[in-house]
Amino acid sequence: MPMGGSVMIETANVELGQAATRSHATVPAGSYVRLVVADTGTGMDAATRDRIFEPFFSTKPKEKGTGLGLSVVYGIVNQSSGHVSVFSEVGKARCLRFICRV
Repeated sequence: MPMGGSVMIETANVELGQAATRSHATVPAGSYVRLVVADTGTGMDAATRDRIFEPFFSTKPKEKGTGLGLSVVYGIVNQSSGHVSVFSEVGKARCLRFICRV
C-alpha cells in the first residue's frame, strides 16, 4: 500500500460442512483453522491475481523483494491439507483467506 492504509487479520476455528466444501472439491468437510488477511490497498487485476503464488513473481522493483513470500505460504498451507482463496479487484481491497485442517 504505497499511500498507506490498513491491514486486518482475523482468525477463527471453523467447521466446514458438505455444502461449504462443494465449491472447493479438494477441501473435505471437517474442522479447520481460518486465517484471513485483508487490506485497504488498490487491489489486483486478474493477470496479477493469477500469478501471486508463483515463486519469484513480484510487482515490486527487484531491489524491494524476492517474490517468495506468498509462494512459501501457499506451499505450507497445501502441505497442511489446507486451501488458499484470494479475492481482489482493481480499485477494491484484497483479501487472502487460508484454512488448514485441525
